[in-house]
Amino acid sequence: MRGRAWRFLPLLVLAVGLGACARLPGEEARSTAAAGAVRGFAAISAHGLPLGSAVAVASGRLLTNAHTLPEGLSRVQAQRGDGGPPVAAVVLARSRVMDLAVLGVAPGHFLPVPIEAGPVAAGELLVALGAPNAGPALAHGIVHLPDALLAGTGRGMTAWMGALMGYSGGPALDGQGRLRGLVTALLRPGMAPLLAALTGIDLGGMTRNREEREVFILSIAEAMAESERIAPESGAGPR
Repeated sequence: MRGRAWRFLPLLVLAVGLGACARLPGEEARSTAAAGAVRGFAAISAHGLPLGSAVAVASGRLLTNAHTLPEGLSRVQAQRGDGGPPVAAVVLARSRVMDLAVLGVAPGHFLPVPIEAGPVAAGELLVALGAPNAGPALAHGIVHLPDALLAGTGRGMTAWMGALMGYSGGPALDGQGRLRGLVTALLRPGMAPLLAALTGIDLGGMTRNREEREVFILSIAEAMAESERIAPESGAGPR
């Protein structure tokens, strides 16, 4: 998960990943509302280095944050949240107007997560799945601002949530396990990205309570509309 002022830092991404294996949310999500989303969750990596998370929204189609993918990278590996061998994923498109990228994978490996594109309400409970280098791979949260616009990132919501570095691009789900958005940015990040780069783990997030960490979540309605514009499922159109 990026800080608002730490955009597109491939060297930071590589530093975070060195010597680390991303955690998967399968076991932690088993008895929660997020259990059904585990087969639609993907931990993404390149050359053995963890990059972030993604979520299946259709057969053979994953969404993630563009900032998880270093510039020039066209292929990654995607591992399902319940384990199993990684599969190849192709970067189909990156948005120029929001922090979004579309990945293509072989159909049938990931199970699309049900989408709820309606509005959220302040105080609504959320759960997020991620692939951190250390710490929990599942985070509970509560909606703070149900409608927020983050410049250069997109429209969505903010939530108080203990999401860690490695949750970027992963799903934020409601109490019924429906996809409401992509965990995208840490607001007022302070030293969190630097500490993560130096240590390989998100020490700031692991030592703070949920109430102390405000996260921006990109709206799934906005993300779906933009993904269809930049990478139509018909295979035609702009990239």
